[in-house]
Amino acid sequence: MFDARLRTLLGAAPGEATYAQYLTLLKNPSAAEAADVDYKGEQYGSRANWPVELAKDVAALANAAGGTLVLGLREDRATSIPQYANPEELTDQLRKKYRETLVLRLDPPVDCDIHFIPEDDSVLPPRGLVVISVPPSARMPHAVVGTADLRDGTLCFPYRNDNHTAFMNLTQVKRAIAASTSVAAGRHDVLEAAQAAVITDGRALAEPRIAVTITPDLPGAFPIDSASFHAFRQELAAEELPYYGPGIFQSFGVGPRRFIASQSDSRSRHVAHFHADGTAAWVTEGPVVRAFVASDSAFADTVESWNSDGVVIGVLVILQYLAVHAARRAAASGTATARLIMDTGPNQVAYGLASNHASSAHVVFSATEQHSATGEAGVLIDAGAKDGPGLVQAAASLLAGCYQHFGVVEAEQLTLDGRINLSAWAPRNRDMITAWADAAGVEVLTGA
Repeated sequence: MFDARLRTLLGAAPGEATYAQYLTLLKNPSAAEAADVDYKGEQYGSRANWPVELAKDVAALANAAGGTLVLGLREDRATSIPQYANPEELTDQLRKKYRETLVLRLDPPVDCDIHFIPEDDSVLPPRGLVVISVPPSARMPHAVVGTADLRDGTLCFPYRNDNHTAFMNLTQVKRAIAASTSVAAGRHDVLEAAQAAVITDGRALAEPRIAVTITPDLPGAFPIDSASFHAFRQELAAEELPYYGPGIFQSFGVGPRRFIASQSDSRSRHVAHFHADGTAAWVTEGPVVRAFVASDSAFADTVESWNSDGVVIGVLVILQYLAVHAARRAAASGTATARLIMDTGPNQVAYGLASNHASSAHVVFSATEQHSATGEAGVLIDAGAKDGPGLVQAAASLLAGCYQHFGVVEAEQLTLDGRINLSAWAPRNRDMITAWADAAGVEVLTGA
């Protein structure tokens, strides 16, 4: 795990530790700046070239083995040990400015989390530290675009070398590109194989069904042995999931470098494969309803259609469950590729998307119907493994890729910036999703 040392020192994940826990790093030789931690005595923004500096420091960690930027702890230049804290004002505008800079200045973009660590929650506006978690990247090398101006056309490729930042030469850049291309091709093959294995599992019900697969870009590892299998069975048998409830998995088995879980030994609504490298795939019965279609006829027609609310909820629950496997069992970190398939099967009619958010009955709202639709999205594993805006963002991106096959830009229940759009949900689901969002710290948009 890229932040293992800092987690050990803090006693918590860097984004979840308190200000007091960060103060324990001061004058601690074990917390010295190194390849995995970069201290800055102040926030970016005080100098004219701060956008380049921010991009350079983030890219340097992503182009190495990942790491953490801590803004607000100043280190001794001779020993690299943090000496004192310099809490500064924390605002949403600051976070927005950093995110926009990283999007503009890095190519390809780096998936990272920006955390605020307030000194005192009761003081407004808060003051504290900014912590930027940068996981290792399978898409390296990341270039900083423009060393003086975005339009100057220059690229540089920084990387973290012990406790300082260096720059790749041409040979290093070529090697990094070749390695990244090889890794990406290999991980794509892993995703394809995992998806095919769960879909063709004889325990899974026939179509219509949805399947979600997640493959870490950089593999993790967990043991396939008797002790871990026993723990796996106990954990899943006792699990109660939102929407699906308890008892989802009651039958367990072992496959090549994977554990398998299903509802029963025979035909099951839910079948999932959990691989040793953190890859996981889940296939489930598709949420289908009879829905009205627009017609000039005096008699309204109904057709089998995808229940959009059911699809969205299913993706939220399943994606998080699979990300938890990658993060906690396999200790994978950084980014992953997620794929969603909505499939009615070759012998079924094509389905459209239906909703009843504006009426008591389901109505087809998609422009087209499809036998099969596939969407892919990049996912930050740690963000996807916990309730919060990061999970909503990942699910929204994954659903958008699928829904666009139906002529729909995105799933309107979720926004691509990680919020819940309440008016797009069916009335019967609004209390449930609002309660979940409140507990998860996800903003709910209540306007029409």
